[in-house]
Amino acid sequence: MRLERGYRGLPIVLAVLGIVGLGISVYLASSHYGKKPIECGGLGECDYVNSSEYASVAGVPVSVLGVALYAALTLSAVLWSRAPTDERRLALYWGLALSGAGYAAYLTYLELAVLHAICVWCVASAIVLAASLLIATAALFLVPEAPSQAQGPPFRYRKG
Repeated sequence: MRLERGYRGLPIVLAVLGIVGLGISVYLASSHYGKKPIECGGLGECDYVNSSEYASVAGVPVSVLGVALYAALTLSAVLWSRAPTDERRLALYWGLALSGAGYAAYLTYLELAVLHAICVWCVASAIVLAASLLIATAALFLVPEAPSQAQGPPFRYRKG
């Protein structure tokens, strides 16, 4: 995949989204382990959501899973920026974003339908993941492809 001039900033945008999500997850994880209330700005019930039975998977807080996911997203975006012709690196980012956005959608469903409470930090994280997925999907389909190596160089006429 060849990045045209207008698409070269995509890996940077994706890395920034990963860093934003990492910040959210680190804050939530530090609040969990520091036993400190989560600042929700009066916009939801963050502590209730983050202390519910759905806030951990096999004893691991969802916020810690978020730290791992966002670190992997950031790393894969940086790797893609260093080798923009390697489609596998973008596909890695896309797969991570897809799984993260899918899980975030499930958690948002639980917030709304089961807990009847909202965590604004969780919603912000879900928005970051949705944006990451949308941008990565657009990149997969809209970034022009480079000619395949199997095709070889373009045919050239020789003089003489």
